[in-house]
Amino acid sequence: MEYLILKFGVGVGMLLLSTHAFVKLVIKISQRLKLSPLIIGMTVVAVGTSLPELVVSGTSLIKGDVGLAWGNIIGSNIVNVLLVLPVGIMLGKLRIGTTKTQRNVWVLLGAAAIFAAIQAWGWSGWILLVLAVAVIIEEYMWGVAGREHEDAKRFNHLAPKKLGAGDGIGILVTLVVIAVGGVMTVGAVEGISLASGYSTTILGLTLTAVVTSLPELLTTVFAQKEHQAKVTVGNIVGSNIYNLLLIGGILLLFSSPLALGTREVVWLGLTTAIFALILHKFSGKPVPRWVGAGLLGLLVVYLLVLR
Repeated sequence: MEYLILKFGVGVGMLLLSTHAFVKLVIKISQRLKLSPLIIGMTVVAVGTSLPELVVSGTSLIKGDVGLAWGNIIGSNIVNVLLVLPVGIMLGKLRIGTTKTQRNVWVLLGAAAIFAAIQAWGWSGWILLVLAVAVIIEEYMWGVAGREHEDAKRFNHLAPKKLGAGDGIGILVTLVVIAVGGVMTVGAVEGISLASGYSTTILGLTLTAVVTSLPELLTTVFAQKEHQAKVTVGNIVGSNIYNLLLIGGILLLFSSPLALGTREVVWLGLTTAIFALILHKFSGKPVPRWVGAGLLGLLVVYLLVLR
């Protein structure tokens, strides 16, 4: 038990240090490329912070634990909305964008609908993977177009700068540390939790999902400290999209769809709809803290229901 606690502490420490460095690098790269922080958050940050989910779900699949693999990505999406988002809201001044963010609301809803359809009818995982790549390309194109329109004022005063090799190496190193720290933390949590006797699917939907969402949570905390609301929102939206399309697509290539229970489907649909509603309702405005408090209350209900 002492070893597991030590492993957990080291893993969380790695996540703290690496995500802090990662956010600073991403902000720097966003300015150099003159791309909206939202787009960087939707792509580089979102894919990077989803690495623990990818590694954990992939490892679970190799071990033959399909329930944990699927439960992890579904639970992570739920936790991103009920824990990561409200933390960003409670830290204050989480302003919702009016242009690209609103487009991404529809991308998120479409990804969730397609994921549900493929789960129900057993279509090929290649569909999800192709859509994941399409989303990344689309986000980049929106970012380039934004330079001349809604993001022009943000970047006009910045002198053009080239990215150095050190920037790429820094991103790569921090992503690797995030992945390793996430895997260590999840392994420790599983070792401690399995003694409780709960099924691995339930663990995936709750404890493992919370732990693999730590990179998103820490990225949100550090992004808010740097007053980078666009990185915060982009990270959460992007992570939820890539969990379903990218990681879900990979899982489907090597396994059959998990027969999800009504409870899991309801919670995934409910939290996705709530997230989309918040992004639409507070377009151009900061999200009030009472919304964050309500989401945290719903998280408590979720954890109690799945016990």
